[in-house]
Amino acid sequence: MYAAIRVRGTVGVRKDITKALEHLNLNRPNHCVLLKENETNQGMLQKTKDYITWGELNKDGAKHLLKRADYKNGELEEITEKHGSIEEIATKILKEEIKPEEINMKPVIRLHPPRKGYKKTKRSYTENGSLGYRGEEINKLIYRMR
Repeated sequence: MYAAIRVRGTVGVRKDITKALEHLNLNRPNHCVLLKENETNQGMLQKTKDYITWGELNKDGAKHLLKRADYKNGELEEITEKHGSIEEIATKILKEEIKPEEINMKPVIRLHPPRKGYKKTKRSYTENGSLGYRGEEINKLIYRMR
């Protein structure tokens, strides 16, 4: 499962990239979504790589996102009573046993800007920036954005 976070804003973005960002539900900076690892999502991530960052989510990152997420019917306490602890829900989501929609989680997770800021927002992660694919390091960024 991927976690994708929008880093840059909307000014001067081409229409095809804007459409891809809309399909990913990444409408504003510091918004995060959970995505399955399939060819369609991989193509949209590659198309929007100059505006977002993404990587593989682990259990700790999923726990932070579950605590930060908004829920449609009720709060996290009601959901943990029904589905188990936060750790159990995080592992079930990562194994794709349950979908985030089944626990009434909204599709977009609104995060704070990262503590100590982003690095350079116009360069890729491999060039010591903040954009593009970052693998397991996305979990450190999520921790800084709690």
